[in-house]
Amino acid sequence: MSYRNIQAMRAIAALLVVSCHSFQNIQPMRAYWARPFFLAVGPMGVDIFFVISGFIIYQVMQRSIAGMDAMGRGQAVYTFAMKRFIRIYPLYWIVFAASCLWVAWAAPLTPPPERLFRLLALVGNWPNYRVPVAWTLTFEIYFYAVAALSLLLFARRAMAGLVIWFVVVGGAALLDLWLPWGKPLDFVFAPIVLEFLLGVAVALLIDRGIHRFHGALLVGAVVWLSVGTLFLRPSLFPSRAAHWGVDVAISRTFGLHLVCWGIPAAILVYEVIVLEIGRQWIMPRLLQYLGNASFSIYLWHFAVFTAVAEIFARLGWVSLVNPVALTVLMIAMAMGIALLSYHWLEKPLLRVLGLRILGRGVPSHSLEAGVGAR
Repeated sequence: MSYRNIQAMRAIAALLVVSCHSFQNIQPMRAYWARPFFLAVGPMGVDIFFVISGFIIYQVMQRSIAGMDAMGRGQAVYTFAMKRFIRIYPLYWIVFAASCLWVAWAAPLTPPPERLFRLLALVGNWPNYRVPVAWTLTFEIYFYAVAALSLLLFARRAMAGLVIWFVVVGGAALLDLWLPWGKPLDFVFAPIVLEFLLGVAVALLIDRGIHRFHGALLVGAVVWLSVGTLFLRPSLFPSRAAHWGVDVAISRTFGLHLVCWGIPAAILVYEVIVLEIGRQWIMPRLLQYLGNASFSIYLWHFAVFTAVAEIFARLGWVSLVNPVALTVLMIAMAMGIALLSYHWLEKPLLRVLGLRILGRGVPSHSLEAGVGAR
């Protein structure tokens, strides 16, 4: 099954993040009346992405397990790992290189020193001044590594490896309430990774044939997301950081993400999948298409926003153009470049690198039957 509604949900998640960042690069828009709303709501796109990733990786792990008899455990794990590598790193490195060139030309000040290897490897790459949105990829890579290790060590019982990891992270998150962690443990045991568990749980329900739609539950999930936004307002973070310290505030904010956005996001994802399985509602094809291109949208949009804002500022056009119109232009250009990237960079890279490394192209449709997923 292709899970078209999952692809559409990926589009919604990407567009939420895009909407959040569209107010940051043009000075007049930083005081625009709608900015607080989008800054509060937009970040939940990340939580939706993490839930979806958990759902997808469960599906891919099941396919890897099924393929172990034919190709062996080592080859199955290698294929799993290399598909994840091909899907994430090449396009990220291209965006990173483009952003480095842009920063070298446009930035009035030299960014703080960063460890290049960590940025390129997506290991503890926070902050990332070149591709700021890439901090989420660090958690994705972390999850993929645990999934690959689980396949290697536990083979057909690979889910046991994920369960052990989730129990350890959950225990650390609870312990953090009494004994705050310091770096690097705040990253290793960040409670936000438990959102991957929620996605796995959704996949298990679907895999076991539990397909029950409850309209009240769907509405409740939307209400939960809305109420959770009140507890995750950006304006609350400075007071938390002053009280607990920045590292502890970040860790505990991740815990709030899990409760306020992660759980209702999992309910929402489950319900839209059930709607598709029951042929009751399939999301629009435009959203499905944008979902296929969501990785390119996610990586490119911030760099494009920064570039357009800098060009207009240098030319003195910011004050001459309606800031809302300029923001719309930025979003249109970001989406245009992202879609070009999807067709002319992302898909060719998946095909060519897949052929060279694995002997077959890696499909761009991540939940297409019989193929791998991001």
